[in-house]
Amino acid sequence: LDSCAGLGVCALLAAQAGAKRVIALESQPELVAMATAIARQNGYGPDVIEFVCGSPESLDSLPGGVEHVDILVSGWMGYFLMYESRLAALLRARDRWLRPGGLMFPDRAKMYVALLEDADYKERHLDYYRDVWGFDFSPMRVPAHSEPVVNAWEHTQLLSSPACVLDLPLASCKADDCFQMASAFQVTCRRGGVAHAVLAWFEVRFDACHKPIAFATGPESPPTCWKQTAFFLSGPPLAVRPSDRVGGMVAVRKASEERRHLDIKIMCKLKRGKP
Repeated sequence: LDSCAGLGVCALLAAQAGAKRVIALESQPELVAMATAIARQNGYGPDVIEFVCGSPESLDSLPGGVEHVDILVSGWMGYFLMYESRLAALLRARDRWLRPGGLMFPDRAKMYVALLEDADYKERHLDYYRDVWGFDFSPMRVPAHSEPVVNAWEHTQLLSSPACVLDLPLASCKADDCFQMASAFQVTCRRGGVAHAVLAWFEVRFDACHKPIAFATGPESPPTCWKQTAFFLSGPPLAVRPSDRVGGMVAVRKASEERRHLDIKIMCKLKRGKP
């Protein structure tokens, strides 16, 4: 079963790897039509890959009287891992249709944070409001700070070691473990500089494979479509020295039923290390 199938890349890979039958769920009719055409173009008929327009929450049952599946695959991850909130649909599919002892790919997800230095971005996109063609637009700095920034940063811009703030075993976790989370963290500064933002990225793991594999989306890994997500800090500059420790908290709440609404709060506190 491919949950949140989109254009069916996971379904195609599953069929290519030898799955006798793949049921792919996608709630957008336009994507179902295009994904079906792509599957047929690549030689996979409806007896191998069948796309169903619906979600684990909306469907009464799977087609063909299928009650349980052996493997659940999904590319459910969004920006900041959680954006678009597709994890809830994946876990609903798991609870309804994955047989006892069945496998999930990926089967684990982790989120990391570290301190980021980016004076250029802060100057161009935040300090900019102090002088807009001679006018003071400073009230705009508050909403500008409240918006996460999705971009790809260089590993040289990291000031600190990373810290894991979320570890989701997908075979057993609940949606609230993600969307009602609060996690303390502490990072150690590798060099001196000014911390302008907290940078977040994720790793997904396939530990159930015969040869466990993983990939990460951080600045020290090969670039991906997910990039990284930065939360620029408000308040006075956070100047740090090598060996300084910075403690903090990351909290996430699902702000509404709208899948793209997340309320994310991050705070940091400097703890001076030895000179």
